[in-house]
Amino acid sequence: MKRLQQGLTLVELLVAMALTAVLGVVLAALVNGWLSVRERLSEPGNEPLVLEFCLALERRMDGLVLRQLYEQRLPLPIAWLAWKPAAQQLEWVALTAWPEVEGQSRLQRQRLELSPREGSLNIWTSADLYAAGAARWQRREQLAGIDKVQFSFYQGTRWLAFPSTVAQQPDRGVRLEFERHGAPYVCTFNLPETQP
Repeated sequence: MKRLQQGLTLVELLVAMALTAVLGVVLAALVNGWLSVRERLSEPGNEPLVLEFCLALERRMDGLVLRQLYEQRLPLPIAWLAWKPAAQQLEWVALTAWPEVEGQSRLQRQRLELSPREGSLNIWTSADLYAAGAARWQRREQLAGIDKVQFSFYQGTRWLAFPSTVAQQPDRGVRLEFERHGAPYVCTFNLPETQP
């Protein structure tokens, strides 16, 4: 007569231990991956602020127009993009969605500049197309924590350090490369098909 077996055999015990070990490894990998994603999302360089800033800049570049500007009652050179490398400033005129004040033009001057003192990229606007003195600027967007910036302008088939100075051959793109909290970013903008 056979006796009833009580307890586990050695094979059953080894299988149970192997399954427990496999489940432990899978669970540890899941927890480690979750913590890694959480750490990356909490890093300052991965905030959605960079994307918001680049989208705001893209909206302002989409309305690019060629317009004669004046300061100190004197005409400024006519250009699609006015680049001032010493001041790290790029200026243009764009058609905005709506004017700030009833009766004002929808055309506004736009300025993108690096402020080394603040360590920030700033977008400024001005409704003073025909300024009797210096144009009055208002800051619209700011991206802090910027270490360095490089501008490039797409002309023909290549990226150059300066925008086109010929109105009949406008730039087709602007590239903004910068570091924020040590992380590199690149924002590239296609400029609209523009005619003088």
